[in-house]
Amino acid sequence: MVLYARDIMKEYTLMLSAETSAQEAAKIMSNDHVGFVIVQVDNKPHGVVTEWDFINKIIAKDLDPRKVKLKDIMNTPLMSVDPKTPTDQVTVLMNKHGVRRLPVIENGKLIGVITSRDVLRIFKDYMDNLSDVIARFGNF
Repeated sequence: MVLYARDIMKEYTLMLSAETSAQEAAKIMSNDHVGFVIVQVDNKPHGVVTEWDFINKIIAKDLDPRKVKLKDIMNTPLMSVDPKTPTDQVTVLMNKHGVRRLPVIENGKLIGVITSRDVLRIFKDYMDNLSDVIARFGNF
């Protein structure tokens, strides 16, 4: 059975304006227990800001997060996948580009996000299933 991006993503559709302050974004990230925000421009997903961006682009430079806008620290272009992308391609893309979050976009609309934790979860499930098959085969 082939799994697709839609099968492993977490539904998460919150996008913030590029004009949102980093301080406000940090509060939202904390409340939502996520390490990223998707930034929208013209009501479409356009970029991403991660906790690393806060460290590298604000804290390390001793900037005031109330004065920094997401547009100033977001990563673009936004790397994303279609919901029908097979998970093996998802993992190759995440590994090749060193990203831990991958938005899932359908018809220009954010429908979810795949994180490295989601990939680890499906790998664990796969290994558990494989172990079960091997154990059953060994009982014959």
